[in-house]
Amino acid sequence: MKTFLIILSIATIALGNSCSKSHNKRLTEGTIALKLHEIAEGRIEGDRVKLGFDAVVSDSRCPANAICIWQGAATAAFSFTKNGDTHRFNLSTLTMKPHYTKDTVLAGYKIEFINLLPYPGTFTPPAPESQIKAELKIIKQ
Repeated sequence: MKTFLIILSIATIALGNSCSKSHNKRLTEGTIALKLHEIAEGRIEGDRVKLGFDAVVSDSRCPANAICIWQGAATAAFSFTKNGDTHRFNLSTLTMKPHYTKDTVLAGYKIEFINLLPYPGTFTPPAPESQIKAELKIIKQ
C-alpha cells in the first residue's frame, strides 16, 4: 500500500508539472519568441515582468501557395504581469479595427504581435503544440 501511495504521489506531481506553464525563458526589452503555453519573465528597468502565450484564438490567414481575396489574420491570447498585476489580452497579426489589433500598451509597456508560426500551409495540419510559437516585441514606454 505504501508503494502504491508513493507511485500515485509521483504520478500526480508529474501530471501537475506537465500541465503547468514553463518559466524557462528570460524576458528582456525587444523581440521574443514564445512557444504555446510558455512564459518568459525578467526585470526591465526595475519592474518584475512576465509575458505568456496562452492560446491561439483563431487563424484565418491565407495558406502558403494559395490565392486568397483576403490575407486573413491570426489572433492569440496573451498575459502580461508587471509587479504582480496581471493583464489578459488578445492581439492579432494585423490591425483592422474594431476586430483586430496588432499591439497594445499595458502598464507602461507596448506589446506588439509580430507573427504566429507555423504559417498555414507550411506544416501538415494540425501542427503539434510544440511547434506553435508567437513572435512578439515588448518595449517600455
